Amino acid sequence: MTHPTSFSAPPVELSLWPPPPPVPVDGCPVCADLAALRDRARGRGDLSAVCDCDVLLRRHQDGHR
Repeated sequence: MTHPTSFSAPPVELSLWPPPPPVPVDGCPVCADLAALRDRARGRGDLSAVCDCDVLLRRHQDGHR
């Protein structure tokens, strides 16, 4: 039989603000397309699509390193 933990785990600390949006790499057509798509999504108030574009842009930028 396992023994229950008799103490609580330390609290999880979360940041209050999201990270800044990724910046497209100059001269990369994929970055430019994702940034344009993000701008259009933001213009129509589709914040879910803005977040999706940010994720895709961050993942794509890993290939530039």
